[in-house]
Amino acid sequence: MTKEQKTEVRDYLLAKKLPIDLMIEVEDHFLSQINELQIEKKMPFDDAFNVAIIAWHDDLKLFWDGNWSLENSSILIKKSTRQKLFSVLRKSALIGVMGYAIMILCYLFIPFEIFRIGFTVLVALVVILPFIVYLKEKKYFDLPKKYKEIRLSAYQNLVSSFFILPMSASWIFRFILESNDGFLNINLAEGIFVNFLLLFFFSFEAAIIVSQLKYLEIIKKIIPYLEENFKVSN
Repeated sequence: MTKEQKTEVRDYLLAKKLPIDLMIEVEDHFLSQINELQIEKKMPFDDAFNVAIIAWHDDLKLFWDGNWSLENSSILIKKSTRQKLFSVLRKSALIGVMGYAIMILCYLFIPFEIFRIGFTVLVALVVILPFIVYLKEKKYFDLPKKYKEIRLSAYQNLVSSFFILPMSASWIFRFILESNDGFLNINLAEGIFVNFLLLFFFSFEAAIIVSQLKYLEIIKKIIPYLEENFKVSN
């Protein structure tokens, strides 16, 4: 298969709005299917390409399904995005529960004034860590700015969605400093509410970090492909 033919396949997949990490996988399947048809059935490239297009039509068809996003998308993109989102939520929920459990154990077995100081430091570290990751890997987080015409990964959107200045940080610091040693008492309505908010806080912050790490893992893998096949945006 010639370079021009491979470019034609790539351009077709780009027109289907596939993010690059997903497009690499689909492109590999397309090229393998076309090569197989050319070898086994002696088809010319154009005919084999059309057969592949028909085979993938339902998965790649762009449509709006009435959700909050007005952008047309395909079943394949939606499925891939859901899988990535569920993966992030699953891991962040596990980390959040573990962090919450450790907090409860410390609350039960450590004097409250020491717990208050330790918990304040922990919250500060949890809030600051995403910024440390961002600054350390800034060139990778800024990569979408270099390739403005294409979407690199669904994780790109997740990072944008989750990487928000946690407005919860201000109230949680104030709350800890002003609370008494019964603020986590689940026998009180206030205590139940506070426990729920802290569990959500740990899970939300974990989601930010998990999204960042998954984004970095994918981006580092696709950089050679980007450099080989795409020009940097002006």
